[in-house]
Amino acid sequence: MNSQTIDIKQLISIFFRHIYIFMAFFILIMSLTVVYIYKSPKIYRATLTLEIAPKAANILGRGMEIVSVGSSGYYWANKEYYKTQYEIIKSRAVSLKVAHSLSKENLLSLLDIDISKLPKKQREQLDPVAVLQSRISVTPKKNSNIVKISVDGKNPENVAFLTNSLAAAYIDFNLEKKYITTKDAAKWLGEQSLNLKKQLENSEFTLFDFKKNHAILSSTFKEKQKILSDKIMTLNHQLTKKEIALKLLQSKISAFENLDYKNPEAFFSIENSEKNGVLKDLKLNYLQLISKIKEKQKIYGEKYPELISLKASLESLKHSLIIEIQGILKKLKLKETIAINEIKKLKKMLIVAQKNSVNLNKLEIQYSKLKRDIDTNKKLYNIVLERTKEADLSALLKSNNIRIIDKALTPKIPVKPRKKLLLLIGFMLSLFFGFFVVFLLEFFDTKFRSMEELENTIGITALGVLPTFIVPEDKKIREIAFEDSKHSPAIEALRSIRTNIRLSNPDIDLKALLITSSESQEGKTTVSSNVATSFAISGKKVILVDTDMRKPRIHKLFKINNNFGISTVMLGEKKLEEVINKNVYSSLDVLTCGPIPPNPAEMIESVKFKEMVDELKLKYDLVVFDSPPIIPVSDALSLATMTDGVILTVKIKKITRDILKRAVSQFKNSNSVILGTIINNVDLKNGTRYGSYYYYYYHHKYYGEEEEK
Repeated sequence: MNSQTIDIKQLISIFFRHIYIFMAFFILIMSLTVVYIYKSPKIYRATLTLEIAPKAANILGRGMEIVSVGSSGYYWANKEYYKTQYEIIKSRAVSLKVAHSLSKENLLSLLDIDISKLPKKQREQLDPVAVLQSRISVTPKKNSNIVKISVDGKNPENVAFLTNSLAAAYIDFNLEKKYITTKDAAKWLGEQSLNLKKQLENSEFTLFDFKKNHAILSSTFKEKQKILSDKIMTLNHQLTKKEIALKLLQSKISAFENLDYKNPEAFFSIENSEKNGVLKDLKLNYLQLISKIKEKQKIYGEKYPELISLKASLESLKHSLIIEIQGILKKLKLKETIAINEIKKLKKMLIVAQKNSVNLNKLEIQYSKLKRDIDTNKKLYNIVLERTKEADLSALLKSNNIRIIDKALTPKIPVKPRKKLLLLIGFMLSLFFGFFVVFLLEFFDTKFRSMEELENTIGITALGVLPTFIVPEDKKIREIAFEDSKHSPAIEALRSIRTNIRLSNPDIDLKALLITSSESQEGKTTVSSNVATSFAISGKKVILVDTDMRKPRIHKLFKINNNFGISTVMLGEKKLEEVINKNVYSSLDVLTCGPIPPNPAEMIESVKFKEMVDELKLKYDLVVFDSPPIIPVSDALSLATMTDGVILTVKIKKITRDILKRAVSQFKNSNSVILGTIINNVDLKNGTRYGSYYYYYYHHKYYGEEEEK
């Protein structure tokens, strides 16, 4: 809540800081707005209401929609149609019809154009039709077929007349378009009907010639196809049976051919499938003869005459068997030849039947195509003939889908200039540009305005403010505030700064303190001298060391000799104790720079310099280093690594945010401990935006608190 309150206060403060600039812009823009309203001519607007139906009344019935203008469906399904109509209303063609109904002089007069006041070149280039177009506006009413047409102009009677003329011209244009479209459609349909009639006659003659050439009737295709189908099935069945019988016959032939004729017993394995009685008798006689021979062999020997006779009979019987079997084999082969020939004939007949079926299918396809052509041509011819008659009737009608609901009346109140709106816009622009200029001034003003702003910007605490002080001329050291009155604001500020330095980081044993600035001319020497003096007065054993070896000022401030100092110690010409100036001001010791060396940075970074710093830390409670600015040179960064804390001197009217951020960033990158900032040279008596704030801050927060205690 507090942060929001502070932000609002800051915004109000910024606004009042630039109140005069803001008021100047506000008054200027409002004055220009009033002048514009006063000088702008009064513009009147006449408005006419039309109804644009999606389609005209269909007197001839639904079939006429094919040649009706605007015959598509409802508003939401036909946005393109309505948008087209709005563009037609604003088109040059409609405006030109208005111009043709009037003379050029009358149209110019109605448009409030005085050509006598125009230059010759502008008169030649003047286009009254284009001027009329620019003044037309079309406003459709949502979710309806209602459209409002408006014309703007300086004369209320003229704009009413032009609006009504425009509506009449649009209605005539729509009728003409419908008539031309319908006549074009009728002409095209007439041409198409003649072409289609000729095509129908040609297709009928073609079908007749086809039937005549192929000697077919339209009703015989199915019957012929059925006969051929049955024939193919029968042939397939017969062919299958013949092929199976042939296979069986060939297997028998193979069995007979594979018989071993030397072994008559093999003949008995052949089945007598041919039902041959001779073969059967021969087999039986052969078996009986074998049986007798075996019996005789058992009783008589091999040379028994009867046995020899029986064996001769067996050989003769065997020969008869072979002859009979060979005769059967010849018969089987003859049957095989006959079967093969029959199968070949059946296959030929099947191929012929299949070809006839395919040819019949082709003929049927051609016939169907020719029949379809006749049906299609006949249907198209009938449709086009009917539409031709309807188009001729439609051309005679003058039905329109557009009608005037309310004619345009003479307007009494101008629509332009809109005074209230312009004043509101002017008021808003005045506020906007006023605040914008204030913002720009604040944005480009990179100086700090408050201690809080400085702390928030760099993220470092402000240890205090050293106000501007003037030491009387009779004092020896005029840049030391303690030479002035003991209760001056500067002395009180230094006491507060001394306390804040002690409390800035309780964890650090502060033995060495570096005081520097971002740039030159920010009063770092004055601040470091006064801070060192403040600690010395409080009872501390303090030494002020001038390490600005480029532009040393400590010796000038305290009016001491600079012939010997740090540089002579580094060169080994003097010892440290010999160059320290004792009790320069209230027990404050001072170590000057000495003769300016050619290489200050190398000297500060040397081992001897670090040893000198360590020796000073042992001898004194506090060593205060006055160093060069951080931005121009890097000496302060080297010194910061040897000290326990860094204080930045800030001259708030001189330094910018970016430079101070850069200085702080350099110290942070080197891991130096930044104790805070001291704001220098603030004029508490002057009522500036800085002075009044810091005077209040210190007078009440520090000085006032001590008084209360």
